[in-house]
Amino acid sequence: MTYTDSMLTKSFVSGKIHYDFTNDVLNYSEFFEDVELVIYDENKTSTIRSEYAIVYNSFRFMEFNNNVKITTTDGEVLTTDKLYYDTENEWLFTENDFEYIDKTNKIIANRLDSNRDFTDLVTGSLTGSINITEE
Repeated sequence: MTYTDSMLTKSFVSGKIHYDFTNDVLNYSEFFEDVELVIYDENKTSTIRSEYAIVYNSFRFMEFNNNVKITTTDGEVLTTDKLYYDTENEWLFTENDFEYIDKTNKIIANRLDSNRDFTDLVTGSLTGSINITEE
């Protein structure tokens, strides 16, 4: 499935197996095995991989399950077992344990609520190391 805006490709989702239920009242699609969502942006590209995903088209919402991994062209990596993505607001969240690594931080926590760029990140119980700059 490809999502475009103003003739530009914004994202692309694929998997080895795809079931299309867009005619269902919930208007959704399921993806199995080697699922990949690539989100294109002017400044960076983000890729979310998992073993299963469901796309709720009407709600502009995605759910990823099993071996979820986000990588960005900026070198950020996030891993978890379950992740939700609000495609309209570009917001990520999970109640599961996760690990986030970038150039200077390694965050391990049990809850994530963040924008897609990881610049507005809220966690639950935190372990790992994080660098804080005072202004």
